[in-house]
Amino acid sequence: MAAVSTERERNAMAARLASQVAQAAGLRSTNSLNPARAFAYNWSTLDAQRIRLMTRSQTTLVLCLIAWATWGCGGSGRSPVIARINGGAVYRSDFDRFLALKLGEFTGPEVPDALQSQMLDEYVRRRLVLDEAAEAGLAISDAEIEQAAAENPQLKSAAASPDMREELADHLLVEKYYSQVVLREVQITTEEVQKYIEQNQSRLTERPGFYVREIRAQSREEAERLREEVTTGGGDFAAVARLHSDAPSAEQGGLARYDEGQLPEVLEKAIRPLQPGDVSAVIKSSYGFHVFKLERRIQPYPGDSRRSQLDERRAQLAEEFAARKNQQIVDEALDRLVKSAAIKINQSALGFTYTGELGQN
Repeated sequence: MAAVSTERERNAMAARLASQVAQAAGLRSTNSLNPARAFAYNWSTLDAQRIRLMTRSQTTLVLCLIAWATWGCGGSGRSPVIARINGGAVYRSDFDRFLALKLGEFTGPEVPDALQSQMLDEYVRRRLVLDEAAEAGLAISDAEIEQAAAENPQLKSAAASPDMREELADHLLVEKYYSQVVLREVQITTEEVQKYIEQNQSRLTERPGFYVREIRAQSREEAERLREEVTTGGGDFAAVARLHSDAPSAEQGGLARYDEGQLPEVLEKAIRPLQPGDVSAVIKSSYGFHVFKLERRIQPYPGDSRRSQLDERRAQLAEEFAARKNQQIVDEALDRLVKSAAIKINQSALGFTYTGELGQN
């Protein structure tokens, strides 16, 4: 079965968080809040900047489903078995479709072995989650698919195609499993939220800053090539950053938030004149060669709006705390699934050298 990225699915889950933690953010609710539908949005290790990223998961899902339609949806047929999960076969054709969904136009021979290995690990983890959901008796009804399509008109065409409808059903099933099984008993108290806000008081201060995407390479030639790809070659900056950048923000499509003065002056100087949507020239620093795209600037609010802005930031910190707590719970649950599973990687059928983490179970 082909797969929509777990990271993207979790983006959708995180979007539901704000309303769930609104009472805790205001610290004027009852003693506890049930965050069973509050989700962290990233599968891998999180830092504060990654959690703060604002996501648009339904749009991402639509693009994934379009990519699925473009790739094709034939059965596994005689495709080689590249892995077995608890005895069940993983076919190369299914994994190839997953790569197409995840990486889009960047699939092909140039995809590094390490990245393909990472994607295979992600695919296997997602299969484990779907299998657990089935064992728990969970399923997605036609009515739930139609409701999801009604809530987002862009998904209506996806719901009309049998194969894309199956992908949408898997997306919803993973979400249901986390909400009804993994996070069912989780409680987030106002005391926990208040403590987290107090620990992050410095982030409540009003300081100008900006959201920027970065591509970093270790040679000027590579940086110039990637800049040309995103400026004149039609490449999406986030996708190119995710695939080629060696900056810490690569997995987030290069996106990060900085306060003014936080970056080295040579980089700040290059970003300062940019307007939202502009791409910088290649800049050299002690870290390598950088290309930036300015997404938006952040300015302090005037006096009359200061209190509402502080309240908004407190709510963001409450959301961030809930995301972190639930991320930890979900990661622990996934680790248990992986450790208890029998996972065998068939190196000879992969077509690349596997360097992932799951082949020795």
